[in-house]
Amino acid sequence: MATRAVFFDLGGTLLVMRRDRIFQKVVRDEGRDASEDEIHGAYMGLEPWWLSAYSDSSMTSEQTEEAYRHLDQRVFSSLFPDASESEALRVSRLVRVRWPEVGKTIPLELYPDVQPTLANLQRRGYSMGLISNATADTERLVKPLGLDRFMSTVVFSGAVGYTKPNPRIFEIAMEKIGCGPGESVHVGDIYEADVVGAKNAGMKGVLIDRLGAQSGPDCPRISSLDQLYGHL
Repeated sequence: MATRAVFFDLGGTLLVMRRDRIFQKVVRDEGRDASEDEIHGAYMGLEPWWLSAYSDSSMTSEQTEEAYRHLDQRVFSSLFPDASESEALRVSRLVRVRWPEVGKTIPLELYPDVQPTLANLQRRGYSMGLISNATADTERLVKPLGLDRFMSTVVFSGAVGYTKPNPRIFEIAMEKIGCGPGESVHVGDIYEADVVGAKNAGMKGVLIDRLGAQSGPDCPRISSLDQLYGHL
């Protein structure tokens, strides 16, 4: 069946990841320091645990926020093993509280291949959408990024209550766009969330590995969006 719809993850796929810089700023203000690479590695290393812990059931927006706080706590503890549990808990709460404030100081930036690829897909007649593990208020970034010109639907886990790789979040996106699994492709940067999740929903999943850091997964893989067309 021919592909009619292409869905994308947001952070790390279309949007240059801001999470690491936000976390770094908050922990530095608390007297701790780690490089962006160290922070990114910690988040990526804990992603499979987090997905396993939180993707199986529906969550309210408050539960989603708490799930991300728990991830921040585990990241802090892995980066600073000398820290007490109470410090990790306190800083993780602070990360959540300060996220909107600190986020305003970090520019929104799409990867250079995003707008040309989305425009080309649009000209070719593909429908497009976002499927992202993120809090509900992340939707406010879509218009400033200019993604509203391309996306027929946006689905954030914090808004719908399901987290990738739970198939339901993919099904909601497909229902909104009016395409079935055999007509849909999903592109994302986290194998366990994006590729496994897409397969769970009967879709084709494509891993975008911009840094060439994910050597294990056996799946369709690209290093830039320019290489996507051969997988549609």
